[in-house]
Amino acid sequence: MPPLQRTGRRRPATVALAALLSLSLAACGGNSDAATTAAPGKDTPAPRQDVPPVTTPAPPKMAAQPPSPSSMLYLIYQKDGDGALSYEVDDGAVATWWFGHAFDLGGRHWYTGFAYNTPEIYGPKDEAAVPAPGDKVNITAATLFKDSAGSEQEWTIDGAFPTIGEFGAYERAGEIDKTRRIESRDTGDGRMVLAVPVTFFSNGVDSASYEVFLFDSADLQLEANADRKRWTYIGNIAAGEDNDADCGQEPGDRACYQTKGTLSFGAPGDGGLPTIRIAMSGSGAEAASGVTEYRYDTASKQYQPAP
Repeated sequence: MPPLQRTGRRRPATVALAALLSLSLAACGGNSDAATTAAPGKDTPAPRQDVPPVTTPAPPKMAAQPPSPSSMLYLIYQKDGDGALSYEVDDGAVATWWFGHAFDLGGRHWYTGFAYNTPEIYGPKDEAAVPAPGDKVNITAATLFKDSAGSEQEWTIDGAFPTIGEFGAYERAGEIDKTRRIESRDTGDGRMVLAVPVTFFSNGVDSASYEVFLFDSADLQLEANADRKRWTYIGNIAAGEDNDADCGQEPGDRACYQTKGTLSFGAPGDGGLPTIRIAMSGSGAEAASGVTEYRYDTASKQYQPAP
């Protein structure tokens, strides 16, 4: 698959239309000047002046769509997966598409494709260790932009980022939870906090949480912004559990419980980033209730439960 081009111009519609008309006339063997100057014959009625000409409405214009997930993977890893959304890249590492997100910030319309890859394997693959709970994956991303969401202009490549943090367990990422909304907060200084809802199933428990990222729309080409990053992973925030797959009413069974957390943003705290509040509700003996607040910690550069 060829790489995306950083620059490019579409052929002007007027030029394409003129070419099409020329080809049509040539195919008919006619002369455009003769066709426009020939006088109507005696039997040809003069056009009525009281009837407006019939016009065909132009088709609605469609905004340029973001590249496909497979194209975004190529942009990140520079290796063609032949349309696959999970494939081996360098040294046995496996790259997998995660999700794409479009948003507006700093006077631009942005689109970011997120992916992740497992660690590289050194030595025979059949001797690789079985993934453990603490085995995370590397998060990667590629970002594009244009003037507005409805613009027909081509996307401009902002950059591909080979690592923006690590998350997950057992060498896999959480699954995007489409039953909850992606939440975001504009910090007012060109940055945005993005909270992506995920679920992760392990040992009979389906855990819900939010993976939190920080986006910075600053011009990274400026020397003054040399130490800033476009994307940074800044923490995982728990938002409920459900052990329905491993509980029951029989003696010896684990008691069933189900908790659910609702996320909201609060006032700015350390680093100018908002606090995050999780309001819990649920059922069962292990259900948690109340509100847990998380604050950004500038030392660890992660969201942590407030003391």
